[in-house]
Amino acid sequence: MTVLVPMSAAFYEEFAELLAKDYAEENVTAGLWLPDTALERARSATQNALPQGVETPDHYLYEIRQEEHGETVGYLWFANTERYGVRSAFVYELTVYPQFRRQGHAVAAFRLMEERLRELGSVAIELNVFASNPGAQALYASLGYVTTKMNMRKPL
Repeated sequence: MTVLVPMSAAFYEEFAELLAKDYAEENVTAGLWLPDTALERARSATQNALPQGVETPDHYLYEIRQEEHGETVGYLWFANTERYGVRSAFVYELTVYPQFRRQGHAVAAFRLMEERLRELGSVAIELNVFASNPGAQALYASLGYVTTKMNMRKPL
């Protein structure tokens, strides 16, 4: 069974570096960032978003684990905030390590997140997904997410 375990401060260091590398790569692939500055830019973005690490208010960081083995199979980061009188969540990151993909961990993690967000009074969940990630797009669509806006870009 898949469970969400609050991220430890020790794991946070590994998470922050993996997140930065992935975010930098996605932005370079999308043509948004230059390769030589992407990693530092991604690290800065994470530091700005999570200035207190796992203790950053209204941000929830979890390790996704296989309960039977206690093995970490990925991680999940979302925020739950109120804007314009409505409480909603934003998913910043979902990663399941390659060797654990296609085993239902992402779906289970999202279902557990939804339960937690209902408890916290959220009425909706939002996220962004890169156009170059059709696997994630398919996952989110299967979970009931719909496109609400689309950014487009033309390189010159």
